[in-house]
Amino acid sequence: TGPPAAGTGRPTTTVGELARAGALVLRPGGAGTAPAAAPVAVLTDHDVLAAQPPSGTLPDGPPEEPVLLAAGDVVVPVLGGGAAVRVVDATAEGAALGRNLQLLRPDPAALDPWFLAGFLRATANTRQASSYASTATRLDVRRLQLPRLPLAEQRRFGERFRALAAFEESLRRASRLGDQLVQGLYDGLADGSVAP
Repeated sequence: TGPPAAGTGRPTTTVGELARAGALVLRPGGAGTAPAAAPVAVLTDHDVLAAQPPSGTLPDGPPEEPVLLAAGDVVVPVLGGGAAVRVVDATAEGAALGRNLQLLRPDPAALDPWFLAGFLRATANTRQASSYASTATRLDVRRLQLPRLPLAEQRRFGERFRALAAFEESLRRASRLGDQLVQGLYDGLADGSVAP
């Protein structure tokens, strides 16, 4: 148990401590090769940052079992210093975990995945757990902190974080539609189908 988080008075713990206690499993991404039977999609760091479905493919090579995603897993990019975290849903379930990603598989009896993802995404949290080099920022997922709360309270936070994620996705969708509308107006003015 760490000291209380600044301004909250709540005791904290780290992802590393939770892993040692068995409350979650940590797995690095990037290992695995394409199976002979059927292709497996790969969730890439770009997919997590852009909030899109898995877009990568496993490389060919000697057989090596990939880390496959399950609903409720939490995926964190370890490069770039961004504050992106993803809770795996049906769109990514069964995909392989790509390079430069860390999988956190919470024990549902101990940790709410949305609570975990929400606190891991906080800017101050990612800042304190990152190391900075001249050309890259690397996140040490084990150093990320979250408050020690009973599961019922975690679920209350988790519902708020889930609602924020849904709102963020709605904003992304509105932005894409706005981009298409603006491009359509440019095209219409340019080809004469829209009057000036």
